[in-house]
Amino acid sequence: MATTYYIGIDLGTSRTSLATSTGKRLSTITCVGYPKDIISRKRMGKDYVLGEEALDNRLALNMVWPLAHGVVCENEKALESTGLILKHIIAEALPDKKVEDEIYAAVGVPAQASIQNKNALIEITRSFIDKILIVSEPFAVAYAIDKFDECLIVDIGGGTTDLCRMHGSIPEEEDQITLNIAGNFLDEEIRKSILAQYPDVQLSSQIVRRVKEKYGYVTDVSEPVKAQFTADGIPSLYDITDTLRQACLKLTEPICKAIQKLVGSFDPDFQERLRKNIIIAGGGSRLKGIDRAIEKSLKAYGGGNAETVQDAEFCGSIGALKMCMEMPENYWEKIE
Repeated sequence: MATTYYIGIDLGTSRTSLATSTGKRLSTITCVGYPKDIISRKRMGKDYVLGEEALDNRLALNMVWPLAHGVVCENEKALESTGLILKHIIAEALPDKKVEDEIYAAVGVPAQASIQNKNALIEITRSFIDKILIVSEPFAVAYAIDKFDECLIVDIGGGTTDLCRMHGSIPEEEDQITLNIAGNFLDEEIRKSILAQYPDVQLSSQIVRRVKEKYGYVTDVSEPVKAQFTADGIPSLYDITDTLRQACLKLTEPICKAIQKLVGSFDPDFQERLRKNIIIAGGGSRLKGIDRAIEKSLKAYGGGNAETVQDAEFCGSIGALKMCMEMPENYWEKIE
């Protein structure tokens, strides 16, 4: 007898997470690496590597980040890479799937991707998904935490920050805003700030990301932040306390302006409710003090209340899974 598997996927610009009706949860980095030459192909022993393995071997690979700009890049390699990531994470989550079994998948993507890349996502999943539902990531977050009435979801990912206002029904295009100011933007700001203070230190994108994820903060006070970097190959500790905070604060002001734009264009009878019910999700929600920093920035616009989700990594995929199991038949795209 055939089994139907339900899957929720959060296809993010930086990380992709998955939750299944069987209780499995998985997460991977949204990248694919292709061997640069015959030597790297021999070393890898395969035509491509995914996620953490690709990142660990990136010096020997041509790296593809298919959603780096918040949409699936419209080129053959990016489309292929997106399909490989989705196919492999699903296969890993469902090792007992039989040929006759069906997969229903709800895929949360950055807001602009849900609008622009719907047909592309359907095409690249044709061989391994039977029915697909494509939704914006902030809507998937709202579904996960059962927040459907007058709230504003702010999903801070790697390539984009997606904002979506909820008002008791499925959000329309005008209810959503996408900013290209997110985790990758913050990495670059941190890198520039550190080099301005210590021009001789040697930084890679992964070193900067580790610093952000371990120490990043936007609170008014912090314990001293001392990170180990190398200069001419010699490791030393460097105090980056104030430098790191000032760089991180560059993330909050654009987000607050976008929040106010969605609030200001909303029904005036409900604007106050929206402003006082801001939910921050995505990897950026882990930035220490991000909720209080946003509240502080919103004072210029009349104030507001913000809180972060408890499970930043899987909130989107859990919401997509709930949608997958509850949505009526007419909302699905049948892949034939």
